[in-house]
Amino acid sequence: MIHAAPVRLVPGGADSVSVLVVVPPVIADGHVVLSGTIKNLGLERLIRFVGSLQHTGELALTDGPRSGGLGFEAGRVVGTWYGTERGLPALEAIVLALADADFSLTVGLPGERNVDLDEDQFVDHFQQMTARRENVLAAIPSPAVVPRIVDGPHGGQRLVVDMSTLRMLVAVDGHRCVEELADGRGLARTMHGLAVLAEAGLLTVSAPPSATSAPVAEPKGQVGILTTLRETSAATRFLLFGVFVNQLGAFMQAFLVLYLVRAGLGDGPAGLALGAYGLGAVLGTLFGGEFADRLGRRPTIIGSMACAAVLTVAVSFLATPHTYVALLVVVAGAGAMAQSCRTAAAALLSDLTPPGRRVMLFSMYRIALNSGGVLGPLFAAWLISTSWNLLFWTDGVTSLAYALVAVLWFPRERSVVDPAQAVAGGPTQSAGYTAVLRDGRFLLYLLAMLANVVIYTQYFAVLPLKIDAGAYPAMAYNWVLALSAGLVITCELLITRKVQSWPATRAASVGIALLGIGLALFGAPGGLLLLLSATVIGVIGQMISGPTMLAHPGKVAPPAARGRYIGAGNAMFGLGGALGAPIGVLMWTHVGDGIWTICFIVAALATAAAAIALRPANPKKRTHSTQEPQA
Repeated sequence: MIHAAPVRLVPGGADSVSVLVVVPPVIADGHVVLSGTIKNLGLERLIRFVGSLQHTGELALTDGPRSGGLGFEAGRVVGTWYGTERGLPALEAIVLALADADFSLTVGLPGERNVDLDEDQFVDHFQQMTARRENVLAAIPSPAVVPRIVDGPHGGQRLVVDMSTLRMLVAVDGHRCVEELADGRGLARTMHGLAVLAEAGLLTVSAPPSATSAPVAEPKGQVGILTTLRETSAATRFLLFGVFVNQLGAFMQAFLVLYLVRAGLGDGPAGLALGAYGLGAVLGTLFGGEFADRLGRRPTIIGSMACAAVLTVAVSFLATPHTYVALLVVVAGAGAMAQSCRTAAAALLSDLTPPGRRVMLFSMYRIALNSGGVLGPLFAAWLISTSWNLLFWTDGVTSLAYALVAVLWFPRERSVVDPAQAVAGGPTQSAGYTAVLRDGRFLLYLLAMLANVVIYTQYFAVLPLKIDAGAYPAMAYNWVLALSAGLVITCELLITRKVQSWPATRAASVGIALLGIGLALFGAPGGLLLLLSATVIGVIGQMISGPTMLAHPGKVAPPAARGRYIGAGNAMFGLGGALGAPIGVLMWTHVGDGIWTICFIVAALATAAAAIALRPANPKKRTHSTQEPQA
């Protein structure tokens, strides 16, 4: 069955499909123009038909818990994904696992670029994969089956297999299904290897125990929180856990000034040390992106966390006037290592997440950071009651714990870009940040991010000054902070479930606009109720736009430069936080409540910038030789 507007497919005979194309009006980005099921239609026929439409967008394929898709730009296949797989391996996984899936074609961004195939190239690859499919499915009929080792003699047959297939045989335990065994190996590679073993009589397969229970359908475009977690790989879940643990023990920035003042260094030197930490953090986001692209995400996370652990502990030995210069160097290095890890972790999360799940997963990433940030000070208060030095030792231990999580559970990368992705035409690793600077649309996104963070910082820089100067209860600012934290922790994932199906332009624009309205209301006459209401409006705005803005660099970056794009975005976030406080306090002293009107104007400009920056590019204005990523 096909559901389409303004395009319809009319089934013909057994060997043909008649195609009726109604010339459409201008189609809004994010609009589903074609949907239905592949059964009785054929995957190759569907993909070739979609290519003939010359649309730019995504063809999403779903079959129960499995999902994949293809990205098109002006009819060319420019991206493929299946779960966490990308490129030609993902295309073969689609051929094996999603040949009878449901589909929907959405006009807008084509997703990430990892292949570049015209119709002839696509047909050539597809037919080779289809030729292999029959033999594989004869032995391994579905990714859901459970392979089991056959007991008893095998007729003395000699079988020569490569080391990868041998490891696969060892991994078979009679409990995990093919899809679980494929985690980290690739579905097509796993099914081919298991098929060889099954044909040799070493394996048999059976249906999983839960095969009779039908999955619960969810509304299209609104994938649930638990469903998203179930569909993610173990590496993704451990990454989120590691982020939470590391943030729970990240005490350096919050308590450095108090610690150094208590150590006898004075307010000025302590403040300068915090500035050194901030400078190191901004530079670290950029270096982290570079290292993540050149060395890999996992090595960058392990190395930066190990260095951060050593440098953080060293602070407790250098907090004296005689070692102050060394202290500044160590503190700056600790800030750089902490943010370098964060950039690499965000790049890895983007790598591991299918395009349709990125907004939700980055919302979970924000929740992990915020939850650790909320609980961390409570943990720190308990440590301080014993010893101030314990703060830095515990910070170092949590950094090492994160490094250990990366060693044990993060995937080993063959390379940042596999050979199948090399044809995509994106920037090479040697291009450095030059490719980012050439991407005008992404630079506009960076400006929107910077402006957004600068005005958001006024919640922490100017709002407490306003409350202190006004007729508010003494605990009013504490109530604002508690309300903000409570809303983010309890409501962000629920809001993201709705927002993840929105076009990126709408999510970013609506969110930043609501933030501006909330800030503007702080300047209006009113009491505590208005103060709390304005806080709710602004925080809801951040929850709407935050995950989309955070996920955007990983979505539009070419695979070879994803770390740098994310690093540039994180650098703007850090720079906005560093500049926002002094700019806000300076303006408060000169214009008072006028600062809230200025914040509203800046929010309006940032809204317009985000609407342009996150809008899908017009493929007619692009050539296939361009090195700029799609936005």
